[in-house]
Amino acid sequence: MVSSPRLAGQRVIVTGAGRGIGRAIALICNREGAKVAILSRTWSELEETASLAAFNSKENDCSLMSLHVADVTNASEVEDTITTIIQRWGGIDILINNAGTSQNSKGTLETLSANDLRHLLDLNLVGVHIVTSAVLRQSMLSAKNGKIINIGSRAGKVGYASNSHYCASKFALEGLTAALAEEVRDKGIQVNSFAPGLVNTRSFPKPEGRKGVRSAESIEDGFFALLEGGVTGHYLHADELDEAREKGFDDSAALKPI
Repeated sequence: MVSSPRLAGQRVIVTGAGRGIGRAIALICNREGAKVAILSRTWSELEETASLAAFNSKENDCSLMSLHVADVTNASEVEDTITTIIQRWGGIDILINNAGTSQNSKGTLETLSANDLRHLLDLNLVGVHIVTSAVLRQSMLSAKNGKIINIGSRAGKVGYASNSHYCASKFALEGLTAALAEEVRDKGIQVNSFAPGLVNTRSFPKPEGRKGVRSAESIEDGFFALLEGGVTGHYLHADELDEAREKGFDDSAALKPI
């Protein structure tokens, strides 16, 4: 018996979907039957993601994937993009805030540039606010329904030497996620954060052979455990889900309040 796609009929937005983790999530959602709007600053990368969706589709059809060039730090671009998506689909059910980057250079705090910190916070935090605000106002709040997943990191829970800028951005993202979850708890909207682990991407390259490094595609189980977990204001790390399963625990054991 063939099971139904897990996201059939769902309308999804994925930011930073031109490559890496964002691309993997977009392809997973597309394969599971969702309409997926993918955002990136680079058109050619969006085209590559869409071509992979068509290649991986049994029907060889990527018509359920909508491509949008937008800078998540540009409020007017984001507002117009969200308006366009909602006019086409009627609403948004799931928002994945994935767009982000690593800090420009590593080093002890006194050696780092404050301007680099401002730039990182603008993309890793302010961009999440801009996109989420537009989706809430234009769709989720009036529909009283929606799920928001912010892509976090263990660096939002633990301080790492020489990475103060990145840790600051991800700690702040956890705070934003937790506060928003409380604000919309009684409005039918779930807000959580997902840490995908040591994924080898262009923005976050990992040395070959490093223990614990995973592919972007391997985050699927963790993504769905959080998406379908029925919780809000929670955090899930992909590695901790693997550990819970290895010990025979239910997936809920890996879901932790922020």
